[in-house]
Amino acid sequence: MARVIIIIASVTVLLAPVVEAQTHIIAVDSSRNLYEIDPATGVKTQFGTVSSNAGTCAELAIGPSNTVYVSSTGNDSLYTVDLGTGTATLVGAYGDSAIVMHGLEYVPATNTLYGVSSHNNGLYEINQSTGVATLIGTSTLSSFSNLGWNSTTGIMYLTNSGADSLYTINLATGATTLVGALNTSTNPNGVTYDPDTGTLYMADNSTDNFYSIDMATGNASVIGSMGSGNILGLAWIDGPIPVELQSLTVD
Repeated sequence: MARVIIIIASVTVLLAPVVEAQTHIIAVDSSRNLYEIDPATGVKTQFGTVSSNAGTCAELAIGPSNTVYVSSTGNDSLYTVDLGTGTATLVGAYGDSAIVMHGLEYVPATNTLYGVSSHNNGLYEINQSTGVATLIGTSTLSSFSNLGWNSTTGIMYLTNSGADSLYTINLATGATTLVGALNTSTNPNGVTYDPDTGTLYMADNSTDNFYSIDMATGNASVIGSMGSGNILGLAWIDGPIPVELQSLTVD
């Protein structure tokens, strides 16, 4: 009887760019590079770059229908960004050249985009069609502040690099209330809340560490190093983002 020998070769298949339909934490640095942050380790992976017309990028926010907003401190303006291409589209100028909008956050319940400027630590409402920023009120803080909206409790949190502390902020007046010292960070920047895990995350661009924050005490705990860079903005997004080409080996 003849024998039949079947040989299975090892084949490497190069896949086209794919997307993952799950939640992600994305980040932007001052050089406009876009990253995904692993919330378990803090490691960042670059997946794109915002186009140069956006200038220096400071913060991200996710608006309706997963619209990605980016604040440009270089151009004092609001942009939208296509995560697939990195293309930034101008929405409009904030309307005051003194504004340095490092804080940016969207509240779905009221369809409101908020920002905080470091020049006066003022809370602004930003028109999503024109980019014009209208002052709501100021606080007594100084230096850079960033916003993180807790969608579970309806509380807006604010980190401040001058005081190295966590606050809540009144969205009607701009007044801040101290929660507590962050303790382990030195220059807190991007902040975002993940409703899947109930965690408030923070990036520090002096230590290059990624943190979780205790919303009851303000204490920040190091998750891991993001690697060298200048991360300024964080955002949680529920939807696909581009990922790098991957290889699949079938034995």
